[in-house]
Amino acid sequence: MKVNVNQPASTQSAGDAFVAKCHEVRVIEDLTYAMAGIQYTAEGGAASYRALQLDVYEPVDDGRALRPALVMACGGAFTRGDRKSDVVPTGEVRNTSASEYCREFARRGYVCFAIDYRLMQEAPDPGWTPTLPPGTLINSERVNFVRAQEGLMPCTPQMMNNTYEAAADDISQAVAFVRASALRFRIDASRIALAGFSAGATAAMNAAYAQGAGVAAVVALSGRIMLSMAESCILGAPGEPPLLLFVGENDLPSQLQSMVAPVEHIQRVGLVHQLVRIPGANHFYPRTVDVHAESDERTTLESLMALFLHQHLRLSAMR
Repeated sequence: MKVNVNQPASTQSAGDAFVAKCHEVRVIEDLTYAMAGIQYTAEGGAASYRALQLDVYEPVDDGRALRPALVMACGGAFTRGDRKSDVVPTGEVRNTSASEYCREFARRGYVCFAIDYRLMQEAPDPGWTPTLPPGTLINSERVNFVRAQEGLMPCTPQMMNNTYEAAADDISQAVAFVRASALRFRIDASRIALAGFSAGATAAMNAAYAQGAGVAAVVALSGRIMLSMAESCILGAPGEPPLLLFVGENDLPSQLQSMVAPVEHIQRVGLVHQLVRIPGANHFYPRTVDVHAESDERTTLESLMALFLHQHLRLSAMR
């Protein structure tokens, strides 16, 4: 386990004072949050287990109050990427890594956790908490594109489903670890948010809505919502966490196509949510990209995310 402390950079403008970046950040690396099965077969189960790890980005403050927490899952088409870096440069544009989001929100006062989860090539054990209705087929076009880039064979439908289920299990376990560590990190366990990019966003939504991970808010950066999962799990009942969903205007075709029906369902059932389409963006975009708030005011993705978390996790309650 390694611990580092970073000095704060400049704060934001006075208009953003309620989310000012005024904290130094202490980084605690390589904590194990769970053990999980890999090399799984339907006949024999998991052949072995490995440690699932996370890094903590902790604001250095006066120690007087409980803090909200943010759990962040990396992207990578369930095939690549990790909690240290899941950046994919596309020309002059790069997405912001899970670790960078954690560092920036720790500067705002959140205790942040960048997490790893099992990837497809590990043949993860899908576990006993299914998020997918029986017979579900997941579009694996993007996953197989990335697998080809990594020199891997196309996946089977069962490989796709097993990995999908395992990732949700891992993220739920990460949230459980954070809740169990509330005293250690001075966290208010009622103010935990879950976020992710791409595959991490998909798994985060599955953990929050299908597995009931018990979080107060969800932020999904280009994550996919399965309609079958939305219909069976996102019911709009009181207590379900509000959702902030970002998508690029020119995102992956499968991403754009798969969102229409689930978002319509979410609107019908009354889940508190906000869908933000990022002008001109593809699947990869930085935290500083320009977006429009519901008021049509121009802002950045990070600022809008900060406002959403402030509203639902009551960041000001810690001051």
